[in-house]
Amino acid sequence: MRKRTALVGVLAIAVSLTGCARGIDTDDSGSTALVEEFFAHLKAGEATKAAALTTIDFPEEFIDDDFYRASDALPADARIVETRGYDSGGFRATVEYTFDGAEVPGTLELSVSREDGELRITGWRGDTPNTIGGIESAATVTVNDQLEYPLAEDGAELQLLPGAYGVRYDDPTGLTRLLGTDDAFTAYVPNLGGDESEADFSFSPAFTTDVEPGLAAAVEGLQAACAAERFVGPSCPAELTGSLPGPLGDSVTAEWFREPGPVFTLIDGEYHATSSFRVRFSDDALPITTVSYTGVLTRDPAGGIAFTPEP
Repeated sequence: MRKRTALVGVLAIAVSLTGCARGIDTDDSGSTALVEEFFAHLKAGEATKAAALTTIDFPEEFIDDDFYRASDALPADARIVETRGYDSGGFRATVEYTFDGAEVPGTLELSVSREDGELRITGWRGDTPNTIGGIESAATVTVNDQLEYPLAEDGAELQLLPGAYGVRYDDPTGLTRLLGTDDAFTAYVPNLGGDESEADFSFSPAFTTDVEPGLAAAVEGLQAACAAERFVGPSCPAELTGSLPGPLGDSVTAEWFREPGPVFTLIDGEYHATSSFRVRFSDDALPITTVSYTGVLTRDPAGGIAFTPEP
C-alpha cells in the first residue's frame, strides 16, 4: 500500500507540473511568419512594406521602392536557420540569404518583440546608420545612382535596409581615387562574410600615384628657375626673396633640403599642396633659410600634374 500511495503522489505532482506548463506561451509562429514576410518584401524590392514591419525610424529617402530596386542586388533565397524565444517576447531569428553575384551568403540575426499588441521587427545586427562624409576630398559618393553625398561635408548617416547597394566615387579633379577598391563597387549592408555590425561603406580616398612625383617635378622646375633669377625672381618662395638684399652673384649656388611633407589641404573644392625646404647657399655668409612652395594642384589637358604657385 505504501508503494501505491507513493506512485499516486508522484503522478499527482506530474499532473500539477503539466498543468502549470499549459500557461507558458511556446508559440513562435507569428514571429517566424513576420520574419519571412519581411524578407519576401525585400526580395520583391518593396522597401516601404518591409520597413513598415519594423520599429526602425528610417528617413524617407532610404525607404523608397525605386531607390531600393536600383540596388546591385536584393536579398533572395532567405531561410531561417535558427530561432530562439517565442512570440511572448525575446524572439530572435538567424536568417541566411544570397545576393546575385556575391560569392558568399549573407547572415542576419533579427529581433522581434510585441509593440502595442502587435509583433514588430525591432532591429538586427548592423542596423545602425552607415556614416559617409567628413573627409577632406573634393569627391562625391553616389548611392544607387540616386543619392549623392559630398565627402567634404559633415558625415551623412545612411539608415539602410539589408541590400547590396551600388556605390560610385567621383572626384572631378581627377587627382584622387579609392584606396583598395574600384571607384564603383557594391556595398553590402550588413557586411558579407564578416562582422554583421559593419557594412562595406568604409573606404578611403587617396591621391593617385602620379600626384607626388608630378608635384616634385613642378617644384624642381620652379627651383631651377629661381636659381636662374638669382634667387630673387617670381619663381622663388617669398621667404627667400624677403631674406636676401638683392640678386646673388652668378657663382652662388643653393642646395634645397626637403622638409617632411608635402602637406595637402582642400580649399573650396581645390587641392592645395605645400612643399617645404631648407635652402643652404654656397656662400657661407648667407643664412640657411626655411622656405615653402604653396599652390593649387590640377590636371593639365594632357592628363599630367600641374602646380600653380600662390602669389
